[in-house]
Amino acid sequence: MNEKSLNFFIDFGSSKIRLGIFNQENSKSILVSEKECISNFSLKNFDIKNSNEIIKDLIKSAEKKIDNHIKNINLMIDTPDMFSIDISIKKNSDGKKYSKNDIKSLLNESKSLVQKNYINKKIIHMIVKKFIFDDKEYFEIPHEEINYNSLIIELKFICFADQIWKNLQDSFNKNYLNIDNLYCSSYVRSSSYNSLFKDFNKKVILDIGYGKSSITVFEDTRILYFNILPVGGRHITNDISILLKISQIDAEILKKSLNQSEITFENKINKIKNLESSDLSNQVIFARVDEIIKLNLADEYFNAFFQDKDSCILIFIGEGSKILNKNSIYLEEKFDFFSEISFFEENATLICDSGFNFNYLGKSQEVSFLPKKPKNKGFFEKFFNFFN
Repeated sequence: MNEKSLNFFIDFGSSKIRLGIFNQENSKSILVSEKECISNFSLKNFDIKNSNEIIKDLIKSAEKKIDNHIKNINLMIDTPDMFSIDISIKKNSDGKKYSKNDIKSLLNESKSLVQKNYINKKIIHMIVKKFIFDDKEYFEIPHEEINYNSLIIELKFICFADQIWKNLQDSFNKNYLNIDNLYCSSYVRSSSYNSLFKDFNKKVILDIGYGKSSITVFEDTRILYFNILPVGGRHITNDISILLKISQIDAEILKKSLNQSEITFENKINKIKNLESSDLSNQVIFARVDEIIKLNLADEYFNAFFQDKDSCILIFIGEGSKILNKNSIYLEEKFDFFSEISFFEENATLICDSGFNFNYLGKSQEVSFLPKKPKNKGFFEKFFNFFN
């Protein structure tokens, strides 16, 4: 098979690493593989030494199966220090006709502004939330003629530490791999799964991972909100280990056994008194998950998105959410705008597919920057590609 028609995606999770290979010509997956491996992506304790060997094994095995050398990959990853920035930028005019160059200049200005104020951070995603010409809103670049006095672009940036980016580059270079594109895994996956819940106009996707949890809010296909917290499944395991004085391995086994039970999750935790170890671990899990939910949903800015008329669903994804998939969740009354709660079962194929779909089949509100070797395109497209 022609090497140029192949596309490679690695989802680098804290507890699992997944490799997906796709044929760009027919948009079909050729191979998907997965291996377990514990990594730490925090800036202070960054450690992926063991992961290097796992990735090396995945690559070697894949190269034999496809009879091709793998050089360039697209990397999906979440780190505990990831964060989002929302900005609005404005351009005044004297009723002149709108030009795409007006948008281009504002996008360049906003990107430079973020880079100037967050010197040690790398921009992973630049997302257009809306364009406002005077008082009229647009959610894509307008094709009609517009004479305007003011243009406002509302943007969201997802960033993480530049040092982690350098560490990742060094690590993959040791395996003779180049990173073509870097994506926030939880954002990319949520964007893909969002389309599966078309019956709801507001979708809240809560991704509980091994070392972090993240929340993404969509209105139809548009992202409204994104946040990430350094609390995840690993913290639940640590709590059980410390409280019951057992090893991390035994604590992890005990934690995962919860989803085999029919216990009900309630957000009001009873006091722990004279419980057996399994009951005690359940209480620990409930308390931690309750904390994750409240930390993610208790933001006043977040709650301002919802109205009584909205049809809203709360969707749990991620390895950490699997301990809940046979339990009921009762939220406080202030969260009663959710008409349904769902547990979405992910697998390696769905995760890798989400990366490919995001990269090649449509990025919705995403702004794509100039590639290193640009193709022959129009003046505007040489700077930015919208809604690929």
